[in-house]
Amino acid sequence: MAKFRKVHTSFWEDPFVEQLTPEEKYFFLYILTNSCSNACGIYAISKRKIAFQTGYNAETVDKLLLRFEVAGKIKYDTENLEILICNWARYNLSRGGKPTYDCLKSELKAIKNKAFIKELTS
Repeated sequence: MAKFRKVHTSFWEDPFVEQLTPEEKYFFLYILTNSCSNACGIYAISKRKIAFQTGYNAETVDKLLLRFEVAGKIKYDTENLEILICNWARYNLSRGGKPTYDCLKSELKAIKNKAFIKELTS
C-alpha cells in the first residue's frame, strides 16, 4: 500500500491554524505527515527524531509539543514515545473496506499506549 498523507486545503482556513505562527504551522504539518505517521493517527516517534527531521532543537520541540497538547490537537506519551493526533479518525479514516481495516488492525496492535487506542475508538 502506498504511504502518503492527504492534507485538505481547508487546513489553511481552520481558525486554529490561522492563528499559528509559521513555525507552528510547519510543525503541525510535520506531525500530520512525517514518515512515522500512519493510517490510524497514533504512531511511535522520539523527540530526537522530531528535532532531527524538522531542524528544531530539543527545547523548541518540547515547547511545540506542549503547545499542541494544551490546544488539544495531540497527546504525546514520553514513556512509550508515541503520539496521538486528536480527531485523526474524524478527518482521515475512510470507509475503504478490508484493506483499510487490515491496515488499521495491524497498526493498532503495535501501539503500546492502550489509552490512546481507547481514545481513538471512542
